Amino acid sequence: MNLSKAATAIAAMAVATTPGIVSARRLNGTESAECSLQPIPINDEDFGEPAWEAILELAFPTWAAPADGCPRLDALGGELVPEFSEFTEPEDDKFNPCYYTKAFAGLDPILGGYPTPIDTHYPYEFAAPFLKQPGDGSTHHCTQDAVDIGACPKLGNTCGGDCATITDDYGIGHIPPFVPLAAIKKAYNSCSHDVCNDWFDFDLNGCNIIKSKLDKLVYEYFGEGDTVKFQPPILIDGEPSSTYFKLEYGGESPACDDGNCRGPHYCSKEVADAGVIWGDFCPYVHTGENSGQYRHPHLALAALELWMANQCMPDQCAAQWLDSPNGKDYGVDNMKATSITWAEMDDNTDSMAQPAVPYVWPNSGSGLYPGHSMLYGDMGSKKAPGLYVTEFVDVKEPAPILGSGPAPPPTADADVETPLTPSSDADADVETPLTPSSDADADVETPLTPSSAFAMSGSLVAAIVLVVSIIAV
Repeated sequence: MNLSKAATAIAAMAVATTPGIVSARRLNGTESAECSLQPIPINDEDFGEPAWEAILELAFPTWAAPADGCPRLDALGGELVPEFSEFTEPEDDKFNPCYYTKAFAGLDPILGGYPTPIDTHYPYEFAAPFLKQPGDGSTHHCTQDAVDIGACPKLGNTCGGDCATITDDYGIGHIPPFVPLAAIKKAYNSCSHDVCNDWFDFDLNGCNIIKSKLDKLVYEYFGEGDTVKFQPPILIDGEPSSTYFKLEYGGESPACDDGNCRGPHYCSKEVADAGVIWGDFCPYVHTGENSGQYRHPHLALAALELWMANQCMPDQCAAQWLDSPNGKDYGVDNMKATSITWAEMDDNTDSMAQPAVPYVWPNSGSGLYPGHSMLYGDMGSKKAPGLYVTEFVDVKEPAPILGSGPAPPPTADADVETPLTPSSDADADVETPLTPSSDADADVETPLTPSSAFAMSGSLVAAIVLVVSIIAV
């Protein structure tokens, strides 16, 4: 499918005549006069699923891609394939067509990243605040001395894998974005909703779907008692799951044949065998014909929401995300960016690099990847606008992580960070690769609930209040 033609087709609302793209409503027989908005274009070469590449291109236009395809390695940790080694020049106000790592998410698009779920106002993220701790800004709530970020708990996942609880305190707990993405796709295509009047209220929620409405849609399709249960976004027995999202490209053979990949993250066997390295630090698919083509489901959700909002409120919700209210002032200040502090990589100048073994955190800041200097300067926390869970934060002095050996002496170079040595963590859990019953974003993690929260003294609670007061929410 020609993506530029598909994007043009969407913009002109002439999707039914574009090769490879037809109307989802026409395909399933629900297209009628009651469907007052444009049908979601679909890719008839992908099980009749939405044409996500084209929908994303409309909201997040990319700069020119290499003529022969995105660069790729001949194997994980291997060499650049000569026939696919061209990197094109970034362009202002456009995004990277060949995407390998979320290290630059939340930063200026010219660096190669995209907005984070916090930036797109994803309501089920429940992110940790930015206190220079491991996993800052992620869904993992870690103590300052945590080593394995992937083993730190997420909020509301107490009912097992692929399940979130519904509580009075938080409503629906953390669910991956492919869950509400599937819900609104199904609901929109049913033509049984007054989308413009019932889903959107610019004064209350801008160009995003109203949270209470989104809750109802998610529960309609995935609710079960006081839980939300879902399948991973993959093919199961050759057929799409209830949340299938092609652009995850998780677990492709032969790159992942050794059980080394972590959902859509392509870790080398050495990294996987290390056992304590968060899979998210590994690059996305970067071998074979799909190299560089991974896209986040939260971006597909944001693009689909904006496409709908633009139909309902064209004067207020621009077709491109950077021109929309959510995109205002995006990526202009690293000290307010929602980017996660990265780990040291085996090559800090390579966007397809693997995490360093032994594991070192935070990144030294000596190359492309963001460490504490880039994201915090000399601050202990930062004012990154967004909604964060502060109930379980730990405000002790952070202890940077070095895989082994004594702590090195201080250096005179203030711009290059020097990691310190944590206590030994030889017994840390080894991450579990993606299976049809596991979360596609990572391995099965420990749930976070008030009863399993990190112990905090009264003085620590008081300290938290002070810290939280300076975090923008």
